[in-house]
Amino acid sequence: MDANILITRTADLLESGVEDELFALDIDGGDCYGFNATAADIWRRLATPMTLGALCDALMETRDVDRATCLADTAELIERLAEDKLVALSPQ
Repeated sequence: MDANILITRTADLLESGVEDELFALDIDGGDCYGFNATAADIWRRLATPMTLGALCDALMETRDVDRATCLADTAELIERLAEDKLVALSPQ
């Protein structure tokens, strides 16, 4: 996935945090999602649309991860969120 791809949340989920994790319910679709600490951090950051590169830049400020690993791992999560129609991807 291109680091310049813009990621925008498309779902309005009912969210509840439990420790570092996040549980979210899609009331319209009836689906429930569980986010571990890292995925919850990513989801919260995506409250404002941003590129994959900008997202990784922000994550690397608080996590001990190199850019290549951050891009690969974050892209994998973003692709799953896109498959579930929780985010939209737009080329920049």
